[in-house]
Amino acid sequence: MAKAGRLTLKNAGYTMPADAPAYQRPPFFYRNTRSIAVAFETDLDAALEALPAPLSINGPATAVMSFYEYPWTTFGPYNEAILSLLVEHKGRPMNYIMHIAVTTEPPMLAGREIWGFPKKLAQIDFKLERDMIYGTLERPAGIRLASAIVRPERPADNGHSNAAPPPVSLRLIPSVEEHGRPVCAEIIETFTDVRVIEAWTGVGSVAFAEGSTLDPWNRLPVKRVLQASFMTYDMTLGYGKVIDRLE
Repeated sequence: MAKAGRLTLKNAGYTMPADAPAYQRPPFFYRNTRSIAVAFETDLDAALEALPAPLSINGPATAVMSFYEYPWTTFGPYNEAILSLLVEHKGRPMNYIMHIAVTTEPPMLAGREIWGFPKKLAQIDFKLERDMIYGTLERPAGIRLASAIVRPERPADNGHSNAAPPPVSLRLIPSVEEHGRPVCAEIIETFTDVRVIEAWTGVGSVAFAEGSTLDPWNRLPVKRVLQASFMTYDMTLGYGKVIDRLE
């Protein structure tokens, strides 16, 4: 007589593999993070083409190219690059994450599966040279997709605190059936708690060096730079909430 397996949701791990989870449950902790961000005005039609229907843009389209150096996290150390859009959901300001690249596997797996962050592995550098702080993104290594440079000049007036719009993403999981609808198409807000150590504003630039059909970071043209900043901070990355669905 056949005997049934003993693995159930009660004794399975948080994620796959069920008997050896690839990562733990949130929250995840970050210490002494360094980041640069350059906000720029971009083409409205190009932004709307990439934006899920439940989200909207009010006014000129604003995108943000940012780079992060995480020397210590509960994922381990890694670097990250993010391209995002300033948007609204039912009138509420949010920061929609279009593309993310990371340098290690644990945050990539957790980011995609838990919050719907569209993460891929890439070569990302975060460096200081003279009075400049800069980040570069290559995928594959040697093919430059994006870069940003910031020269910090003065302390930020508001300290860049938690007043920043919360991140929102599209968690899209396809059906295993040939013509099946996606099993998941959720708009997810992510909960973060940030303790700013230092925040500076200054002069910055952003560039998308090469176009890539596989990784179209250059789909948002840079019309003019609006703001450039540098921050150091600690962060707690918590759970999230499904706030809408893509039909």
